Amino acid sequence: MQKSQDELMNEFSVFMERFSAQSDALELAYKALEMQSEQLKKMQEEVNQSRVLSALGEMAATVAHEIGNPLGGIGGYASLLARGIPPEDPKRKYVDKIIGGISSLNKIVGNLLAYTKKTHLQKQKTDLVAWAEAILAHAEIEIEKEKKKVSLERDFPAEFLNAEIDGERLQQVMLNLLINGIQAIEVEGKISVSIRSNENFAEITVADTGKGIKPENLKNIFTPFFTTKEQGTGLGLAIVKKIVDLHEGEILVESIPGKGTKFCLKIPI
Repeated sequence: MQKSQDELMNEFSVFMERFSAQSDALELAYKALEMQSEQLKKMQEEVNQSRVLSALGEMAATVAHEIGNPLGGIGGYASLLARGIPPEDPKRKYVDKIIGGISSLNKIVGNLLAYTKKTHLQKQKTDLVAWAEAILAHAEIEIEKEKKKVSLERDFPAEFLNAEIDGERLQQVMLNLLINGIQAIEVEGKISVSIRSNENFAEITVADTGKGIKPENLKNIFTPFFTTKEQGTGLGLAIVKKIVDLHEGEILVESIPGKGTKFCLKIPI
């Protein structure tokens, strides 16, 4: 029996509905597969990073042991030499350079250990405004040492803003960002620090009017051992990111060459 046109149209409509439903299901399955692929890729990157950190940790411990003691001895003898040489003696500058070099090497070893060793946070309820004020006092001392005309501007909430943080570890982050900002300003400028609450996060911003970061370098600034400074170790901002990640937070950066750089920390309240 031949089907009528209406029956054929109904069957075709049902078929198209089923086809559309299957198509939607396939699209959802494809998106889920894409998400799983991204998650697997991220997990693989984390595993690789963990392996690198483990290898670096072993290397750092070896380096600290192998050169730490000799450096201590060299530093001790250099200090004794410095005591016996008057400041006006031309030979004194060579001894001072030795002492400065030893200090730099000790800093490199210390930063390497800080980046590679396992860190356990000691969180406690902290008033971020009082915490930031104490850190800015340290920054003011650094400005005096650098002999620059750098003003510190504050934009803090009038009321308390508490967060569960490891104040000492996060202080490392702030001091690193502030010192970087001071060093980025050649002669005169300002550093603005703001704290505000945004839903479930505290946003801490550090912005300077320094020389800025080139776009091609911006994506690498948190990569271990990447640096554009002559005396840099390339570990300062890597440690910053590690500490922020341990707080389950986020760090964002914006920079315009010749105008300045802004870092924004998002820390869960």
